[in-house]
Amino acid sequence: MRELWWFVPAILALASIWMALYHAPRWFLRVRIRDRLLNTVQGDGEEGKSWLTLFAERFAGHSVTRGDYEEIERALDATGRSQTQAQMIYLIMCWLIPLMGIVAGFFIAGALGGLLIAGVLFVLPRRVIRGMGATAEKQQNIEAIELCHMTRMLMEAGLSIERAIRLIALQARPVMPHLCVRLDRFNRVMESGAERTEALDELGKNRQIQVLRNYVNLMKQSGSLGSGVSASLDQIIHEAHQNERSRLKEDTNRIGAKMTIVMMVFMLPALFILIGGPAVLSIAESLGS
Repeated sequence: MRELWWFVPAILALASIWMALYHAPRWFLRVRIRDRLLNTVQGDGEEGKSWLTLFAERFAGHSVTRGDYEEIERALDATGRSQTQAQMIYLIMCWLIPLMGIVAGFFIAGALGGLLIAGVLFVLPRRVIRGMGATAEKQQNIEAIELCHMTRMLMEAGLSIERAIRLIALQARPVMPHLCVRLDRFNRVMESGAERTEALDELGKNRQIQVLRNYVNLMKQSGSLGSGVSASLDQIIHEAHQNERSRLKEDTNRIGAKMTIVMMVFMLPALFILIGGPAVLSIAESLGS
């Protein structure tokens, strides 16, 4: 009964965090829209942000948590999250929920169980976020090959780089759902009046997406290459296919090694029992008689 009194507040606290994470931004957006309609909108500085957003921004920028946040932010950026969303996710998933779970774990499971729960709750969210980022990077690396194909086709049709990327972002979203988020960001930077080089740097800032990095470097040099862009795009596509084949071979070999371990663990004992079992029984009967 005592544990139930701690379980109910924990559930209520999780529900309040869920409301703060999902509903508070929507409520704040409605207030902003209403203020704009009434011509009383606040500025775009700190006055225009919610208290939770400001706290998450300051918490992520603190000297103690800055290094940990930068690693998580790179993984969340690969999944298409903005900086504000990354700060909110880092605050809630990596600190608030683990701290609540740790307090509940110490009261429910005792000191030893609380320490075990603390280690799991601090490590698991970060591992999950890094895994999501790595998966998104692999997917975008594959989607960048399609981006090269479409860019070559549109540039051969006479479109400029900016118009080609804008058209790809509009029409190729079902084919490149993850990469189109970066293309939308590129289009917003270009519409804000920035130079093409700055927008391309923003597009290819993730160094783990190698195909996209090569694409960005080629687009920077497109003014001097002229008609040689198509041949260079073909070379990037060919190298990307070669790297993808090598990666698939490595994954296949790794799966074979894992299956060998599974066979050794589960099949060899049964095989030994099947082959050596009658002999052991015969020896035991002989010794018994």
